[in-house]
Amino acid sequence: MKNIVLGTAAILAMTTTASAAEWTYAHYNQPTHELHLGVALEMAQDVEEATDGELTIRVFPSGELGAGPAQQYTRALDGIADVTQGLVASDTFPLPRTMLMELPNLFDTPQEAVDVLWENIELFEPDFQGTKVMALFPNNPAALVLNRPVSSPADLEGLNIRASSAIGAGIMEAWGATPVTMPAGDLYNALQTGVIDGALIGIDGINAYRLQEVASHVITNIPGNITMFYVVANRDSWDGLSEDVQAEVLEVTEHALSMKGADAFTVSGEEAIEAINASGNTEIVELTAEQRALFAEPLPAMVENYLDQVSAAEGFDAQEIYTAISQ
Repeated sequence: MKNIVLGTAAILAMTTTASAAEWTYAHYNQPTHELHLGVALEMAQDVEEATDGELTIRVFPSGELGAGPAQQYTRALDGIADVTQGLVASDTFPLPRTMLMELPNLFDTPQEAVDVLWENIELFEPDFQGTKVMALFPNNPAALVLNRPVSSPADLEGLNIRASSAIGAGIMEAWGATPVTMPAGDLYNALQTGVIDGALIGIDGINAYRLQEVASHVITNIPGNITMFYVVANRDSWDGLSEDVQAEVLEVTEHALSMKGADAFTVSGEEAIEAINASGNTEIVELTAEQRALFAEPLPAMVENYLDQVSAAEGFDAQEIYTAISQ
């Protein structure tokens, strides 16, 4: 009888092992980055706990399964990794509905944006036909980092300001500046040498690229934009899970994981403010309500123009989505 019991236990153990799955999770950030620590590793831990080990996730940071942000979505789509994490505006795969979240003067915090997005997630799902969305979240609202103080759009007239997307470029043009495109890694030297006069960037990015060492002012409380990030799973990998495991994964992803991404950026932003203040080189200036209104005034025309362009190019009603997320 003892041998029979042991044999049955061994068979059960083998069955459990055989039914368990391991996913790969690829991203391009360094292991010290807030998105690796606060999103990728958090998802891996939460999923393993939620599924009692039936699904585990191995995270590959630093571009180990493919460098840079441009092809991350495609790597999930093609199954190079089971899960990828990327930057919506930098990806070569178009996600035009999700990009509307980056229009200016919509959200004051990343948590607010997460709540609004997931309340209207059905409007964004057509962007992700070939994958399963695990998380969508933004960084902190953008700030201006410059080598001069500004208090109105008139102060930006004719300046060369780096913007990271078409929406950012539209904001700069609305404010009278000349938008410049360049990788974030080039900002330090470009600011230091005067190639650009400033940049529109999340305050966490200012610290990540040490821009407080080469800039004199950081302007906050501008009616700028956020930058959207995604975590998606390969559709075949997702469909290969049992319904029970899928339900357990969804409990710790979607809105919950998105909020962890937002919280990670909030903490990173707070650390950035401390680092900027500690630098002794850069002054943080928060716009007054009156000054912010001056920056907000030219933006509706820019937004209307962008919505018209997207609707014509992509064949869906961009205004409908914008109305839903701006209420």
